[in-house]
Formats: sequence, C-alpha cells, structure tokens
Amino acid sequence: MLTRRILLVLLALAVPSLAHAGLTKNYSGKNFDGKNPLGVPRPEFAAAQEGLDLVYQRRYAEALEIFEIAGIDFPDSPLGPVGRAVAYQSWMFENYDYKWDGAFKTEVAEAGQRFKAVRRQRDRKSWNQFLEAVMLGLEAMYDIRHLEYLSAFNQAWDALELIKKVQRAEPDFKDPQLALGLYNYWRTVFTETVDGLPKFGDKRALGIKQMLEAKEGGLLAPAPASLCLTYSYMEQENWAAAEKEGNWAHERYPTNLINEMTLGRVYRGAKKWEKSLAAFANIQRFAPENTRVLWHIGETWYKSRKDNRKAFDAFKAYLESGPAKEYRAHAQYRLGQVERRNRRYEQALYWLKQAAATNPKWKAPAERIVEVEAEQVRRDERRKEKYSKQRERAGDPNAKKRYLEEKAKTEAVE
Repeated sequence: MLTRRILLVLLALAVPSLAHAGLTKNYSGKNFDGKNPLGVPRPEFAAAQEGLDLVYQRRYAEALEIFEIAGIDFPDSPLGPVGRAVAYQSWMFENYDYKWDGAFKTEVAEAGQRFKAVRRQRDRKSWNQFLEAVMLGLEAMYDIRHLEYLSAFNQAWDALELIKKVQRAEPDFKDPQLALGLYNYWRTVFTETVDGLPKFGDKRALGIKQMLEAKEGGLLAPAPASLCLTYSYMEQENWAAAEKEGNWAHERYPTNLINEMTLGRVYRGAKKWEKSLAAFANIQRFAPENTRVLWHIGETWYKSRKDNRKAFDAFKAYLESGPAKEYRAHAQYRLGQVERRNRRYEQALYWLKQAAATNPKWKAPAERIVEVEAEQVRRDERRKEKYSKQRERAGDPNAKKRYLEEKAKTEAVE
C-alpha cells in the first residue's frame, strides 16, 4: 500500500509533452508558459505542463500526440517516452486492466535508452533525474499490478532516492515535496499498524504539510497532490477534509475518472450513500466503457444495507465484465456475502467457493465458508425443531421422538 501511494504520486508528477514554441498546441486551454527553476527550456517544460493537464482531463489521444511531438522535437530528452508511458499507465489504471501493456513496455524500453544517454550529461541533471524517478515509479506501479512486490519496492525506493537528490539540488522546485510527503505519511501509517516493522516515528503531519506545499507551489503537482491528500484524509477517516479535497479536483477536472471514483468512496465512507451513488452514476455518464465503477456501485449498496438486490446485480455485472483474477475473486466473495445476508446459504457457499478457487492465497473466502456452513446447520436445526413442534401440536405422538433421533444423528456427523 505504501509503495502504491508513492507510485501514484510519481505517476501524477510525470506529465511531459509538447514541442517547439511555434508548434506547441494549446489543447488544454491553459496557455502554459513553461517557466521553471530547473533550467529546462520553456517549450519542453510547457509540454510537461500541457501533457499533465490533458491526462487529468482524460484526453489521452491528444496527450499522446503531444508526447509524440516531444519525442521528436526533444531527441536528447526522455520526455517523449516517459510522457507516453504516463498516458498509457493512467489509461489502464482507470479500469484496473492491461489493455495497453504492449505499448507501455515499448515506451519503457525507449525511455531506458534515453536515460542511458542523459546520465552522462551535466546540464538539466535535476530534470532528467526527476523524469527517471517518474519512470521508475511507473514501472513499480506496473509491477505491483502484476503482483511483483519485491521488484516494485526496489523500483519505488530508487525513485525516492532520485527525488531526494532533486529536492536537495533544486529547493525552489516544489513538485518533489509530493513524493516526500507521501513517503513520510504512509511509512508512518504502515510502521504503526504492521507488527514487526521498525518504528519510523509519527511523520504524518509533516507528510500532509509537504503534500500541501506541492499542491500550492508545484508546477506539475497540484492536481495529483490533491488526490493524494484525499487518500491520506481517507486513511484518517477525516471525511470532511477528504470531501473538500475531492471537490477541489472535481471543480477543475470534472471528468477525471480516478478522482471521481475516489470522491464516491469518500461519500461512502462518510455514509452519504446518495452522493456516493451519484458520483458513480456520473462516471457512467462520461465514461460508459468503464466497468470498475460497477464494483463501487455494488459496494455502496452492500454497505448501506438499503438494497441487497441492487448490490448483487452490480457485483454480478462487474464479474461478467471480465476483471483480472484478484478482482474477480473479490466480486465472487461479495456475491457470497450478499447471499449469506439473504440467508440463501447454498448460493452463498457456491460463490465463496468460487472466490477461494479463483484466488487460493486469499484466506477470507475459506473463513467465511466455515461460518456459512455453521449457520446452515443452525438453520436446518431450527427448521427441524419447528417442524417437530408443528407435528406435535397436530397430535403426532412420535414427532418428538423422531426429532430427537434426527438431532442425535446431526450431532454425530458434526
């Protein structure tokens, strides 16, 4: 989880693109001037600002065009392939799928070749280190999604070390504060909650402060910093602050699917069920192709306990959309829980066993199976007792005897 938060930041920090001043396209409507304290030529840095904004607007085709131009017009910079990798990873991250896997790997390979060349250069060193940190973060995120946790940790750690170098060399460049803030906040969370990890000291307040500094003073980081702050406030269950941050981003990027998904989760955490469902319904309007939202709709109905049928239908629709294995197991597990709540134990056991088979390493389904089987036995006993009493009241003198015999057999089997 800590690594994932760091990756999310690095991903968000990384949006380069554009071309020479005469060819720069102002798709975003923001007229970025490219002014920066790193000594990076303004057209190149303006490309980073423009591309980041386009990614946050979900205008991926235009962002990729900008990055393609950047790769041609700045041949000595890793900007082009890094920017395209950002776009592809963001696109996949929306739906937790792998539809651009091949394209992403191609950009990683090209970026690797460019980084080999620029490491020998002395000019724009901090900028190149920043871009390399972004690329490492993207690769770490990729590894996490493929369950390669050790590799992801190593990539994220290397990225963090580069970010620290950039921060020391360029204190006026505030964007690295986002990654540093995430590190301080989430390392504290994990060392405080996971037994056996060495204590880090409580640096959550420092982490929040650093993320706020990136949001308020960063050239590339304001929107991603807001998203990361929202996640941090969610961890604190500070729903009011999380809602404020989510709405800050919503006002500026109303079609940013990741922020809208997060905002829906914030409303759910605050038990504002109608607002949560409205946020997810909004996603379905502007991104009808997204299927991950079905999971969150089901989760909101499930946790609100307002309509088990709607919860079941949403989880079933998500399952039928063909999610990755781990998410498929989660949907099967929830379907089992809904059926358990409905006291349809045979159906509950079917779905829970499906979840256990889909992801054998996940212990929760097996634990729930034991519980449901016990509930099923108790239900059957109650039914027998009720039947026996009904027969006894009807004047059957042998009803009680038969009930006691059946009960004894049940206990023997247990």
